[in-house]
Amino acid sequence: MMKDKLERFVRDNREDFDVFEPRADLWKDLEKGLGHKERPLWQRPLGLGWSGLNASRRMVWQVAATVLLILGLGGFWYVNQKYGVTEQPDMMAFNPTYARTVQQYTRLIEDKRGELKTVLESNPALYQQFASDLDRLEKTYQNLKQELPKTPNQEMMIQAMVQNLKTQIDLLNQQLMIIQRIKQQNNETNKLPV
Repeated sequence: MMKDKLERFVRDNREDFDVFEPRADLWKDLEKGLGHKERPLWQRPLGLGWSGLNASRRMVWQVAATVLLILGLGGFWYVNQKYGVTEQPDMMAFNPTYARTVQQYTRLIEDKRGELKTVLESNPALYQQFASDLDRLEKTYQNLKQELPKTPNQEMMIQAMVQNLKTQIDLLNQQLMIIQRIKQQNNETNKLPV
């Protein structure tokens, strides 16, 4: 009964209750009254440990972190130059000593393929034949590379991969020698008196 009276009173006077909305700037006034000042972002503490440190210790830690970061990046650069981590990350994971060899052979193959592309302009049919031979070897290399994580004798698989790269280089050298001979023959036929 008492509950019904209260509910009826609230329902009848609902409009009078809605008049009393808080101001938009009420929270700002409350914070000022409590003495709380908003700090700029760069002055806020970084965490539980930083707020208790004085400025000189903080500077020492920042310098130490910077030196550590520089040393870490320098170490990564050195290892990458020596073993080719970014170019052959999977090979580096299995055998770092072969990673450098694979990196060198891969670069050499790319250079020789670039030389071979010069044939494309003068003799596209010959280039197609050369490219198909190389593509077969490249496909075999990729298959070996995929089988590497699954094989129990990874040393033997890596040696097979290196041998495949050597074969690709030999094939490219032979193809480049054939191109040189064709050029020499063309030059000799052009020099013959008519």
